[in-house]
Amino acid sequence: MSQDIISLPRAYAEALVAELTRASVMLGDLAWELGGDPDTLRRHMDSLQQVDHITQIQLAVADLLRDADDPDAAVSRITLEDMAVRLRDALGGSDQNALDTVTP
Repeated sequence: MSQDIISLPRAYAEALVAELTRASVMLGDLAWELGGDPDTLRRHMDSLQQVDHITQIQLAVADLLRDADDPDAAVSRITLEDMAVRLRDALGGSDQNALDTVTP
């Protein structure tokens, strides 16, 4: 088992989960509002897609905090392949079978 870098009280981890979720909702609402204008959508489609990707990362981190007792299992449920690969690498377990279980 790897050595812990930081240990968070459960209440603090849950508060962080709530903040990450709140920030994700705010970013999603902003992207929705900006995407509602056809001109803005045309000019900034790539940026708006990046905002969506950021919100997905934030929600995945929130899920990781919820399941901090079993990081390997938590990482296996991440649906963002690029993030899952980075986290598996950080945990020292990037094998092809694990990558096959990630939903793009």
